[in-house]
Amino acid sequence: MTVQELQDACRLYGLMTGFDSTLARFRASVAPGFDPFVPEHRLYLLKWLNSWACRQFSIKDRPLASASLEAWAGEWIGRLPAPDRHLTDLTASEVRTCFEAYESLGAMPASRRALPTGKVSTVTYGPTGAAKTLFALRPLAIPPWDEPIRLELERKGVHSFRAYLARVAEQLRSVSVEAGIPVQDLPALIGRLDSTPPKLIDEYNWIVITRRINPTALARQE
Repeated sequence: MTVQELQDACRLYGLMTGFDSTLARFRASVAPGFDPFVPEHRLYLLKWLNSWACRQFSIKDRPLASASLEAWAGEWIGRLPAPDRHLTDLTASEVRTCFEAYESLGAMPASRRALPTGKVSTVTYGPTGAAKTLFALRPLAIPPWDEPIRLELERKGVHSFRAYLARVAEQLRSVSVEAGIPVQDLPALIGRLDSTPPKLIDEYNWIVITRRINPTALARQE
């Protein structure tokens, strides 16, 4: 990934989606920061997750998902890296903690679903819900991802969220070296001031993997 490729992909992401506006509304609702111990904040999170295509958080089961998040936060929030820690600055121990927190949250109940047999199945936060929730909690350190991105990266050998964090960190370091600026200055260079550095990589992945668009080739045709 080059600076130009990242810039082209992030520009398209901003033009093609409504995700910026829903994320901005969520951030405004929980300002100055998302607190999983505040009931209203958990409700805003679940509404935002729905807007970002996380359908496992059904409206009728929001109390269950909210209670799950509160219980998870009681165990994990104090163990996560501080909110001002950047992904590229995390120690190996901090990355491991993020991965373990992701695994734990992914297994938490999000909703109940009635099966044709009459039995009730528990739907969990899952990989996408866990990653996006952790992004809401630590946007400087943890990138979100969706299922197409996860499955494609698994095909390429990225078999865990821990490996994904390492990959994103390496991509950010590489682009910052090419640009000759610190990682934290990349959003300004790319023209995405409201995106954190890890989020820039998610935007690139969404365009290139989820939507299967070559942004730089498209830009040359304009």
